[in-house]
Amino acid sequence: MKNQTTETNANRDYRAMRRAMGMNQAQFWGAVNVTQSGGSRYESGRQAPVQVDELVRLRHELGIDTALITPENADLIRAILAGTLDSKLLLQNANRCRDLLIHLGNGAVDLTELAQSVSNLIAGHQETAEALQ
Repeated sequence: MKNQTTETNANRDYRAMRRAMGMNQAQFWGAVNVTQSGGSRYESGRQAPVQVDELVRLRHELGIDTALITPENADLIRAILAGTLDSKLLLQNANRCRDLLIHLGNGAVDLTELAQSVSNLIAGHQETAEALQ
């Protein structure tokens, strides 16, 4: 299969981009899973495949670490990129979760206090029973 290139990467100066970031070739290209020698060829004028160019754009121009994209968050990322994420619903759900955590937190304090009261009550009954014997 022939490597695909884009008009955008034909004009992208990878070497200048890397140097402006203060990175060596291994650091710059390793962040997008390209070997140092492969990156060196792209810096010397060889056309990078579309996929490599897009990874460089995402990682080094936009600061998106694609290694952080997982099956668990991929749907959310797709929704954000497609503009289909309902931010109002997301905010409502976040607020509901916050409120639930607040109530659970208060409930946990109440349960802890109740458990301590029960322990004190049992200890008091044991002391009374021992004193009566």
